Parts: sequence; structure tokens; C-alpha cells
Amino acid sequence: MKFIPKEIRENVNVSKVPAGREFLRLIAEILGAILIVYLALGFALDYIAPRISTDMEAAIGRIFSAKFADNKYPKTEEQVQGILNELLKRSSLPKFDYAAHITPSKEINALAFPAGNIIVYSALLKEVKSRNELAMVLAHELGHFAHRDHLRGLGRGFVLLVLSSVTLGTDSTVSKFIGNILSGAEMKFSQAQEKAADTYALGLLYKTYNNAAGAADFYQKMAAKEKIPRIFYFFATHPYIKDRIELINGIIKEKGYAVGFLTPIDFPELAKDK
Repeated sequence: MKFIPKEIRENVNVSKVPAGREFLRLIAEILGAILIVYLALGFALDYIAPRISTDMEAAIGRIFSAKFADNKYPKTEEQVQGILNELLKRSSLPKFDYAAHITPSKEINALAFPAGNIIVYSALLKEVKSRNELAMVLAHELGHFAHRDHLRGLGRGFVLLVLSSVTLGTDSTVSKFIGNILSGAEMKFSQAQEKAADTYALGLLYKTYNNAAGAADFYQKMAAKEKIPRIFYFFATHPYIKDRIELINGIIKEKGYAVGFLTPIDFPELAKDK
């Protein structure tokens, strides 16, 4: 008997769809799954952030402790903390040990981290010339604490950090790993959150000093350095700097806030930095 092999016309192991098309379908499915997870974390963030207890936030704050360890400018830190304490006496905020941490940096910025930690970059302090001006900057960060923006500002990674902290504990390797990633990222707030923080800061500044002197000074300096066209701020997280100045000056006029004298301030420790 002679064996005659038959042609296999169908094979479950061989796709009828071209390999290239199959690959594109697989990529689309993966990207779709990633998008769904990303959006789900966003909704979870909006739900979780306002409901985090102060005890839980304090525990999470300890994960970021390495970010606050540097104390290169003890006297400067003491000066800044003194102004922060003045503001805290007139505020109603969640109960934390609010602390200012001065970090060497050429970037002009300040950040609010969980559990009342405020990082102020040394370059920012070189710009301010009065206690009033610095008080407005610090009050702005306190505004983020008042609205709990600082938790949302850490982004969707914060949801993962909370979940890992609840399930594994704040001392777990996973929690610390996520915390390290988040501590290296810039805090991102929406334009609405930034405007709300400016409004809060102005009210707290006036409540603390009984005048609004220096409220817009820092922003005016930043406006002089601004080189980005206004149109690009349509997609930015921060409002256009001149809009922020107009907002502050508008509230001062509307509320009839007095504008008193500025109290000069300087930071000798920073003078040695180049």
C-alpha cells in the first residue's frame, strides 16, 4: 500500500489573520487595557484623596522622610519656619507638625508633601526680599493642604502607594519604592487648584498681618522672567502668571484690603552658594 500525504487545509495552530494585523490587534488591546487602568486610578484618586485620615497621611509622610533629611541651611530653615508658624496660628488646617525644609536647588519652586511637609528650594529664597512675600508663598502651599491638593498632586501613583501601605504597611519595600518614585516627581496641580490656593493664601496673609503687602511681589518677579507665550498656558497645569497677579490684585481691591509696609528679610547662609 502506497502512502500519499494529504494537504492540510485547516490548522488550529495557524491563524488565518496575517501576522502583522494580529500584532497590531494585540498592541491595541494592551494599550486599551493600560488606558482603562489609568482612568480607573484617576477616579480612585478623586475618591480616596479627600478620605485619607490624618493618621494614614502621617504614616505615608514618613515614607518621604529621605526627601526632607537634608538640613544644609539650619538658620535659614529656622527663619522660614518662624514665618510658617505665624501663618499656622491663623489657619484651620488638618493637624500635622507642619515643617519647612530648605533644599539646595537652582529651580525656583516650593512643594507641599504629605503630613505637612513643605519643601522650599534655595533659589526661591534668593528671590524673595520681604517676610510678606515669603509668607504669601508659604500660605499658597498651605492652601494646597487645606484643599488636600497635595495628595491629588502626587498623581495616580498615590493610589498605588495607599493600597500598598494598607495591605503591606508603610515600612514595606514596595511602599518605600513607590514613595521614592513619587518623591522624585514634581507635584502637579490643575489651574483651578492653583487659583484656589492663591485665593486661600491671600486671605491667610491678610488675616496674619492685617494687610496684603507683598501679596503679588513674587509673581511679579516670575512674570519678568517668563518667556513662554500665553497661548501655551492653555495646556499647562499652572495658570498664566499675569492672570495670577490680576486675580490677587482683584481680590485686594474687591475686599478693600489695606496694603501696609514690607518687612525686609535676607538669608546670609544662602549668600555663600553660587
